[in-house]
Amino acid sequence: MTKDIKKKIIFASQNQLKMGFNIGSEGNISFRDGSNVFVTRSGIEISKMSADDICEVDISGKIKNDMKPSTEIDMHLMLYRKRTDVSAIVHCHSMWASVLSCLRKKIPSFHYMVAEFGGIDIRCSKYATFGTKKLAELVFDATKNRKGCLIANHGQICLGRNVDDAMHLSSALEKLSKQYYFCLASKHIKLLSRDQMKDVVNSFASYKI
Repeated sequence: MTKDIKKKIIFASQNQLKMGFNIGSEGNISFRDGSNVFVTRSGIEISKMSADDICEVDISGKIKNDMKPSTEIDMHLMLYRKRTDVSAIVHCHSMWASVLSCLRKKIPSFHYMVAEFGGIDIRCSKYATFGTKKLAELVFDATKNRKGCLIANHGQICLGRNVDDAMHLSSALEKLSKQYYFCLASKHIKLLSRDQMKDVVNSFASYKI
């Protein structure tokens, strides 16, 4: 089981590198298995990642395999402690999500697929320095009742039932970010109403990818 989890994290991390969502050692991915959390280690060159580069910690943050976890470990652990519905987290610096995050723009109901993230919009967190507990708190606030958010002047984060689910949402958020940026530039956006979005949110609640 542990070996399979690590392989999944490595494949997902390197896939994001290939898609251009990260460069070098950017981004981090984790998976929760009971009270254990597997997370990419700090400063690892993603293209060279191996199973030995996956850090193991318990839900309280105690390191189990003598390896420094990602600088965003507090963010991952806070979300796992407070969101029992989440078993995988993907954080990256994808281009279009990062652009919107620097504009500190939430993504409103310009497209019905926004509802895939659990609500009528996709929020942008407030800003805090990377790797801090303050950032963890702000990201938690922005993801309440949501499966992801933009992180101000930083990037994006997505929360899933498993790594594949979180990866899918990460790609979906990047696509929506690009679409919204161009709609925003046109200044002619036609937003869906709250009632229209609630209908879609309810439909997604029973929809299986």
